[in-house]
Amino acid sequence: MTARWYGSGPLPLDNRVEPAAVQAELARLADGEYVHVVPSTASLRPVLLPRASYDELFTATAALLGLLRRTLLERAPTAAGRIAALGADERMYPLVMAGPVEEDYATCIARPDVMVGTDGPKFVEFNIGSGIGGVVDTALHTAAWVAAFGGPERMPFDAVDPLAVRDDLFARAVRDLGVPPAVAIVGTLRDFGGNGRYFEVQAESLRRRGLAAEVFEPEDLLEGLGLPGEPRFRLGLRHFTILEWRAHGIDLEPVRTALDAGVRLIASQTAYLIANKKVLGWVSEGRPWMTDRDREVVARYLPWTRVVGDRPVERHGRTVPLPELLLDRQQDFVLKPAIGMSGAKVLMGRSCPPRTWRAAVTAAVAAEDHIAQELVEPVPYRMEFAGPDGSGGHEADVVPVFSPFLFDRRDAGCMVRYLPPDRDGVVSIHGHGALSNVALALR
Repeated sequence: MTARWYGSGPLPLDNRVEPAAVQAELARLADGEYVHVVPSTASLRPVLLPRASYDELFTATAALLGLLRRTLLERAPTAAGRIAALGADERMYPLVMAGPVEEDYATCIARPDVMVGTDGPKFVEFNIGSGIGGVVDTALHTAAWVAAFGGPERMPFDAVDPLAVRDDLFARAVRDLGVPPAVAIVGTLRDFGGNGRYFEVQAESLRRRGLAAEVFEPEDLLEGLGLPGEPRFRLGLRHFTILEWRAHGIDLEPVRTALDAGVRLIASQTAYLIANKKVLGWVSEGRPWMTDRDREVVARYLPWTRVVGDRPVERHGRTVPLPELLLDRQQDFVLKPAIGMSGAKVLMGRSCPPRTWRAAVTAAVAAEDHIAQELVEPVPYRMEFAGPDGSGGHEADVVPVFSPFLFDRRDAGCMVRYLPPDRDGVVSIHGHGALSNVALALR
């Protein structure tokens, strides 16, 4: 199945491009600063998928996202109750907004991470909320490939600009919320090495959509919004995560003050509750309200995933104590914190010393703050790479992680990351040697 899912592989010779052409386009688009991404010009083409395979990534994302949303929201009627149901630290969720906007804009921005196994795509994680990485990178990569292939008329694929799709989301929010057509981008350059172009690229895109846009560091937010008083902006892009800002020692009180003054930041705080990996475990285990179709979607697209605790679970028709299963079948599982990012503290059983694995399982059982997920055996994809001098090329297998962006239930492009052929390890959004690319649908 996977061979059909990936399609026919490399492009014919007359449809290939020189890596120097892509590098030049990226430099031009970013004004000489390649924005927050490890350069990927070693790859001689984007990842090209059959239209049916590409579309499947987005239909499956929408279906699973709906199940995750309902699963979290039905646990309790309030954000406080949902935080308690997750056993989460309420201090990590201080920016809940009053009114329906909190739930209405909880899943408007999402990016799962998908690996392709022998039976097709498997969704190993869901990143939900506007603090997700890769949007700017994917927009620039896509534009560079389009230009390098000679423009929309000559390229053999369809391309989507994630920034443009996200801009449409904000245009809808302006209409629905009845606020002025302006967006405050709230973030910090401390997350991006001080590269000011990273936020400006996003502001420029919003302005092209007819929305006024300014970027605000947290320390400048209240003055920039004109608070106290009538806020200059009523709508904002929440371009941060609580984890990252706490690590920087950033005070969240100015953001709380802005919310209390009527500024609406999307995606909302609830996005990060739905992204808690425990919710993925609950969906995998099944909910009483699920239809047969829901269960089919879960069985097809989610690897077996459970919240770790001292309890029995069913796997492959057998009921066994979960701790016993994880210790006896170490090679089959990955252990992940319920809250985390960039692969931090993720343990793969097959590459972990038994003593370390046992200690991690024991701690996770006691704390009930991890999930155990069945390991996906990935099928490699054949990629073409440039030689060391940037010319010529050779083919090699890579293991791609697909990250389709779903904004306002629309296809917003697809990032792909993989390690170079001579590297092993965990693929992360923040580089660590991974090459970044995009997946495009062949025409």
